[in-house]
Amino acid sequence: MSLTPDEIVTMTEILVILMGIGITWAVYYGSENAELPGDATVPDPHEVDDARPDTRGRTL
Repeated sequence: MSLTPDEIVTMTEILVILMGIGITWAVYYGSENAELPGDATVPDPHEVDDARPDTRGRTL
């Protein structure tokens, strides 16, 4: 059994669309927990900086 050129093109189109959906989901999954520029708090200048900053989640 061999595929016709039209079937190969159709299968490629479907796979590319599914990959695009998968990549989009991977990028945006959990992004509601990201620290956005307007959400960052301004630290008190009299406090000592953290030795280990919190790197959990995604940042821009």
